[in-house]
Amino acid sequence: MMKTFRHLTGDNAHQQKAAVGVLAPRSHLRRPAGALVVSAVLLLSGCAGAAPAAEAPSSAAPSPATPVPTAVGACPESDGQGPWGDVIAKEQVTDGAGSYCRTTLDTASAGARFDPAVVDLDSLATYGFTIEEAEAAQRAALVYVTEAGLDSALLDDSATADATWFESASPWFTPAAHTALAPQVASFGLRDAGVIVSQSLPSPLTRDGGPRAINTVVGVDKIFGTLSVDQQTPLLLVRTTVTVDYAATDAAIVEAAIRDERGTTSLSEDSLRASTPTLFDGSDDEGLVLAGGFNVGFASGDLTAIEYISAAWTLATGDGALQIDAIEPELDPSLR
Repeated sequence: MMKTFRHLTGDNAHQQKAAVGVLAPRSHLRRPAGALVVSAVLLLSGCAGAAPAAEAPSSAAPSPATPVPTAVGACPESDGQGPWGDVIAKEQVTDGAGSYCRTTLDTASAGARFDPAVVDLDSLATYGFTIEEAEAAQRAALVYVTEAGLDSALLDDSATADATWFESASPWFTPAAHTALAPQVASFGLRDAGVIVSQSLPSPLTRDGGPRAINTVVGVDKIFGTLSVDQQTPLLLVRTTVTVDYAATDAAIVEAAIRDERGTTSLSEDSLRASTPTLFDGSDDEGLVLAGGFNVGFASGDLTAIEYISAAWTLATGDGALQIDAIEPELDPSLR
């Protein structure tokens, strides 16, 4: 298992996967991520403990059929209260860079709506899951993706060690899953382990009291049953899609691109001036787009604690001219 993970996330993976390059136009980036691939680090089952205040998961979300009202005023320092896509305000957060609004899934949004058409009923029957469990798993998966995967404290702040954040986030995971992931996080980091988005965006992002993302769109394109790597443990897997827009100055994008190069090419401000002149035109209107998704898996009996997590995404300028970073695990369990 470690050998497979090392292949996905070690230095060799950076050389192959995270190269800065030219992308298709933004319209291509904003499509659903398609068949999101899954790394081969599947975990065993268990139950979650009590949540710490800083990164505590939300309580079980109500069914999209009976949505809760959109939170208004949950982030009083923000000039507006949305809309911000498929997320709503959760709480105001202040860190060393300023104040921002932490967000969570808007259960009344289109992205949160459960669509039975994306459920593979045959695989659910094969592995002992029901469509009601699929709906519950979708809610839990999207809450994790919006609150932790896309909006953790480490999104644009690397001052806290990955292992420290992961320990505080243990309530999101089954105890066995958390134990199995901990050494991967310690060795490769949260980003490469596919747990959250981190260490890729400008640091810090905007601190104006509102969310760090301008717009967050989430969805689910497949829910299916499969087996864990042990070929014994049934897993209910929710394959999500995400597209997130961030405001960023040209200077911040250039700094992030050079920082995120990770040794793949000889990238400099001069080379970027030649390849991507729009980053030096003073307009600051390109912004950044993160497109991809998370796979979130749950074991039988507990559809609130995560049994399996992985991610695949690209980060590029809003005009599609420059890819800054990418995570691309390689194994899709639906192909087994």
